[in-house]
Amino acid sequence: MFRFSFGAAMRRTAFLIALLCATISAATARAQQQLPGSTLPNPRLMTLVPCGGKAGTTVEVTFTGTDLDEPQGLFFSHAAIKADAIVPPDPPADPKKPPMDKKPPDKKAPPAITKFKITIPADVPPGFHDVRFIGKYGISNPRTFVVGDLPEVQEKEPNNDVNEAQRIAINSTVNGAISAPTDVDYFVFTGKKGQRVVVSCLASSIDSRLRPAMEFYDAKGRQLAYNRSYNEHDALLDCTLPDDGDYFIRLYEFTHTQGNAEHYYRLTVSTGPWIDAVHPSVIEPGKTAQVTVYGRNLPGGQPDPNAVIDGRVLERVIVSVTAPTDPQAQKRLVYSGHVPPPSAFLDGFEYRIRNNDGVSNPALLTFARAPVVVENEANDTPETAQKVPVPCEIAGRIEKKHDRDWYAFSAKKGDVLVIDVLSDRLGSPTDMYFILRNPATKSDVTEQDDNTEVLGMKFFTRSDDPPPYRFVVPTDGEYQLMVSSRHADVLAGPRHIYRVRIAPEMPDFHLVVMPPANDHPDACQLLQAGGQYFTVFAWRTDGFTGPITLTADGLPKGVTCPPQILPPGQKQATLVVSAAADAPAWTGEIKVKGTATNKGQPLVREARAGSITWPVPPMQNIPTISRLDRNIVLGVRDKAPWTITATIDKPALVQGEKGNLDVKVARLSPDFKNPIQVQALDLPPALIAINNNQPITIAADKTDGKMAVDVRANTPPGEYTLVLRSSAPVPLKDAQGKPKNPVPNGVLPSAPVKVMVLPKALASVSLVTQNPTVKAGMESEIVVKITRMYEFAGEFKVQVVVPAGAKGVTATEAVIPAGKDEAKFMLKAAPDTAPGAKNDFVVKATASYDGKTPTTQEVKFNVNVVK
Repeated sequence: MFRFSFGAAMRRTAFLIALLCATISAATARAQQQLPGSTLPNPRLMTLVPCGGKAGTTVEVTFTGTDLDEPQGLFFSHAAIKADAIVPPDPPADPKKPPMDKKPPDKKAPPAITKFKITIPADVPPGFHDVRFIGKYGISNPRTFVVGDLPEVQEKEPNNDVNEAQRIAINSTVNGAISAPTDVDYFVFTGKKGQRVVVSCLASSIDSRLRPAMEFYDAKGRQLAYNRSYNEHDALLDCTLPDDGDYFIRLYEFTHTQGNAEHYYRLTVSTGPWIDAVHPSVIEPGKTAQVTVYGRNLPGGQPDPNAVIDGRVLERVIVSVTAPTDPQAQKRLVYSGHVPPPSAFLDGFEYRIRNNDGVSNPALLTFARAPVVVENEANDTPETAQKVPVPCEIAGRIEKKHDRDWYAFSAKKGDVLVIDVLSDRLGSPTDMYFILRNPATKSDVTEQDDNTEVLGMKFFTRSDDPPPYRFVVPTDGEYQLMVSSRHADVLAGPRHIYRVRIAPEMPDFHLVVMPPANDHPDACQLLQAGGQYFTVFAWRTDGFTGPITLTADGLPKGVTCPPQILPPGQKQATLVVSAAADAPAWTGEIKVKGTATNKGQPLVREARAGSITWPVPPMQNIPTISRLDRNIVLGVRDKAPWTITATIDKPALVQGEKGNLDVKVARLSPDFKNPIQVQALDLPPALIAINNNQPITIAADKTDGKMAVDVRANTPPGEYTLVLRSSAPVPLKDAQGKPKNPVPNGVLPSAPVKVMVLPKALASVSLVTQNPTVKAGMESEIVVKITRMYEFAGEFKVQVVVPAGAKGVTATEAVIPAGKDEAKFMLKAAPDTAPGAKNDFVVKATASYDGKTPTTQEVKFNVNVVK
């Protein structure tokens, strides 16, 4: 259950202003370096009408968008859903025109397909599925296609007033649109006294631009219910009918300022179940838990006077839920509802409930990472703080106004605990904060509020949850944690759920893969003999900063994707796929995964798919509206107009060192003779700068160029992937053979170039005895210690360089084993060694970060020889 409130909108706006002000210099520099995005033909699906259907039926759909030439099919995230093009019949011959004697054309023009017939098997689960258009130019962005379990009808105009209200049956779904700003849609149905009727209007959750408001009237014109923004821009109301008779629904865009085909909706009038909340909403993997479901028309449900939403008393029922036992399932988010960016990195599954009239909406249940403790709801003061063990996951609620929930836990000095509060990310209408207090000193350790961390404007992950707090326990004792919402004094109830993790650090990451466009709906189209790229975002948790190796599976014939690296500590990288010149045309799903290690243990995560829902102004650094998709797709089509390759003169560079990229382009299309601009793509310029972060231009009569590679001194060592982005106008012709105006811009990446960044040092070296003394004719044991850097755990070889003036003094070699921090060597003085100070001895510790290039760290010391 995900939501949006206008308070949240205002806070997001304020945050955005602060973010832009705080980063204006960096943003300006980045904007100056940006090249125009691709405007080559690329299918963009805007609407599919209707946007859903009942399982076990067929439905005819129409579609709108751009670059939808020569429709070939529809691609669904659920493989069982199929679509067949409806081919229009040939127009009848005109009897007034005699048949032409000319030879018929060699190639018949493709039929003008404007409709598809979608077949939905009866066993397709209800919920949201993705549909994409496949045509001449590849595969499109997704649009939500909803599979329901009730009969469906299409809205019919005119239905703009009470006397024109469209009659529908109870327990049915209407697919419609607010086609103009002043459009108002009326519906009427017949109900019976005592029926609890739930009216749901899906809009933003199914990719619509609509911001609906709903009013509910009886036949006498009395308003019985009203709602908008129940969940983001979805609306929901319910009413227990007071009499037998007709009831009216009035639906409109609540500001009356927007409306067209992109403002579509699904209106469901039902006596089926609706879930508002589940508590607890977090379950330990593989275990069975008793949970309380709050909602309407719940089978076996009883009214709970303490659970009220919009003046409506909810029902509740206690059920048993078993979380999946499969370890792989526990690393996924299996949820058939809408998932916005802040919630995209949850792991969990959905729960539905059914009565005689249908199945409910999905409720999200998440996986706990520690034993679950349920709030006792008698913990409103520090004196009544609920004691919880560590580690734990607390499942709590802001169940009443002015609620402040207090918890107490014990910890030992030096313990490192992560305190993470999730609520907004669970879809709750909250603005959480917490205070960590030390009762012994009667002082607050910290107060944490909104989390301002975002992955980027393309996938805007900012939430109203506080950031995870790393608590280094200063002293043994008991600590108190107060958890609440900034809205708690005025807003509370069963939907205001939260979970709190108090546990040692568990470093991890999640990945989201998106098509290349930064400001509009897109899919990844790969041209023969060329390359294309995905943007990969990494959500790092609990201090995980290691490099992540990206790989792709399920690639079609002729397409390759070598392993590529998301650099240490970075949140964004590029994953390039390349096609051979003879790669067949193809559209389909691929898989991407990330592999990393933490303290020697492997971390493997399947990447999730994301996409932009609606366009925003280009190159303005404006957060997009985006969501999680059901799968990652790729299209392979016609020849690329050019290719670009790059090679580096030094495949290994030490921190602070420079190298050079040789850039070459090959113009493949005879019509393409334009200059090409080239710049680095998704590379952190503070770590590695290519051409001083400026683009170069390869002139129309040139085929190569050079770009300097500057590895900054603070760049963490490891393998990096360098990708160049090339951009140029591409002359194309329209269907009538005329040059397109304006000339579209093409963007192609280079194949990835790997460079190993080597450290200047892998450790600092010291001696336990700084200036040792050794007797002539004797030997002394010397302990050498290292402080490792960059989590390097390999072996060090230790050698001592004896200066020329220290005749008679020798030293043995030593080895510091992998994972250890010290070793011993013997310092010997021959019997005839002259006594006195012997200066400028050097201890050298040598290791190899990449297994090939030695790195030596050293320290000088003096030896005093005595008789």
